[in-house]
Amino acid sequence: MTLFQEYALLVAVSLPVIVIVAIQVFLFISGERGTLLLPNLRPFASIVVAEEDRDENAVPTRQPVAEVVRPVVEPVRELERKAA
Repeated sequence: MTLFQEYALLVAVSLPVIVIVAIQVFLFISGERGTLLLPNLRPFASIVVAEEDRDENAVPTRQPVAEVVRPVVEPVRELERKAA
């Protein structure tokens, strides 16, 4: 009986890992890449592109921030009068 208990514990611990690996394999076969279910050794594409396009003499510039248009909010008293 102890042999069964030892293997039952092994199965219970390894089953979630096996399921995640199976999902990753299924996604890989169906064409999905970079799902981050399992660690990936490739660098992120945006980091690689940014390092290739970087110029040592370039001065970093700030992007202009678009102005936020805020809606006109009526006072609470006006809303209460309309509701009444």
